[in-house]
Amino acid sequence: MSIYFSAGFPNLNDTVSIIEALESNGVDMIEIGLPFSDPLADGPTIQESSTIALQNGMTSEILFSQLQGIREKVSIPLIIMGYFNPILQFGVEEYCKKCKEVGIDGLIIPDLPVDIYHDN
Repeated sequence: MSIYFSAGFPNLNDTVSIIEALESNGVDMIEIGLPFSDPLADGPTIQESSTIALQNGMTSEILFSQLQGIREKVSIPLIIMGYFNPILQFGVEEYCKKCKEVGIDGLIIPDLPVDIYHDN
């Protein structure tokens, strides 16, 4: 079973405790949602949790900081799901390096332009 949740929701610093609780309750894989201000492909529930997470101050930098050492605590696959704009602003190569550094197993980027996918 896989679960999606918005990083930084309901509170900014809940991300790691949610990941730990999900693994201890039998979740096989977690999609960590990186909140974005214009979540066009998301439904109302994810839009609301993303809005609250952003109001709480969630950013890519904070998420990576929170995930430091996560692999000492959990072993299930962790996927970041988010829109391309925050990744582009962070720097695509640097974003991928940070994902590898903290132990992220993959990315889901629903609005990734096909030409950029093919170029990288």
